Parts: sequence; structure tokens; C-alpha cells
Amino acid sequence: MGLVRSESLVMRARYKLRALSVFALPLCMFAGPSHAQWFLEEAHLVDVSVGSNSREVDTLARGRGLLSDGSEYSFERYYSSNWEDLRITMMTPLSRNFGVYWGFGTGESGDKYQIDPSVKVGFVATDEVSENGLLSLSVSVVLGGYLREESCSADYGAIGGVQSVNCRLASSPLSPEDTLDYLLNEPPGDQISVSLRYQLRF
Repeated sequence: MGLVRSESLVMRARYKLRALSVFALPLCMFAGPSHAQWFLEEAHLVDVSVGSNSREVDTLARGRGLLSDGSEYSFERYYSSNWEDLRITMMTPLSRNFGVYWGFGTGESGDKYQIDPSVKVGFVATDEVSENGLLSLSVSVVLGGYLREESCSADYGAIGGVQSVNCRLASSPLSPEDTLDYLLNEPPGDQISVSLRYQLRF
């Protein structure tokens, strides 16, 4: 019986997400000032955090490379910024058992990279599957937020001259041209999030 109700909840949630994406959000946000005001007034702050790609950039900044004279240089100058990609997520309940996630990311940029601004949309649906059991399904999608890495210019002397190269791989055995294939152009790690939880209350 619990399995049947769980499958039913998932199917209803999927149907609601499709209907919501086509009708509910445009109605709430664009039907008129009163709808938009209600949508915002009923919203609750769910999360404030740093985006996953911003954390990846922090990891890159700790790397080091080698110059032609054998001395080391830090990647920090390429992968640092005074502002991190700040993510804000809100939730507006549309009924007792159904709510809409929405939010945005500010984006971030440094000398040799950029994180695009992003928008987050999704839903959470709950159902009491038993007297003490609560099943919840949440789905969210991040639109945008891509991490895009730029190349550096390196002087390879009389042999190679000045060439474009991946900043992180300039001292690798790869040719400068081949390192460009490894420039980052990737979505956020949490681009699609799905969570199914069961809570047993005592």
C-alpha cells in the first residue's frame, strides 16, 4: 500500500511540475501586480550558499605551475575574485502539500574565468503515506551558472614564441594548442537535484 501511494505521489508531482512550468509561474509572476505581490509575500527563505562552481574555482586557485626557469607561480592570480557566486533559494507554498522553489545566483568573474548568473526553479511535494509517515519529493533545476575558463598568453621563447595556452597546463607535456581542449566550460554540479525523503514521526 505504501509503495502504491509513493508511486502515485511521484506521478502527481511530475504532472504538477509540468502544469506549473506552463501555467502557474507565468500567472503568478506576470498576470498582474497583485499576483506577483502575493507570490513574493508568501515566499520563505530556504537557503543562502556559495555555488558549486565557485567552490571549484577555489580549488583551482590553490594550484601551482612552473616557469621556464624552474620557479613556481601560483594560480591564485587567475582564479580569485572579490565576489563569490552567491546562491539564494526561496520557496512559495501554493497549497498545503505543494510549493515552488525559485531563486538566483549572482555569478562571479576573475582574471581568467567567469561564472554566469543563474536562475533556480523547482518544486516540493509532500504526502502523508501513513499516520506517522510523511513522504516528500523535491526537484530543482539551475539554469545558467556555467563556469567558463579563458586562456593565458605564454612566451615559449625562440622555439614557440607567444602562444595561447591553458593557464593550468602551460608547464605540462602537452602542446599549447592541445591544452586549450581542457579549458573548463561546465554547468554547476547541482544543475539537476532530485530528493525523495521519508520521515517517520514518533
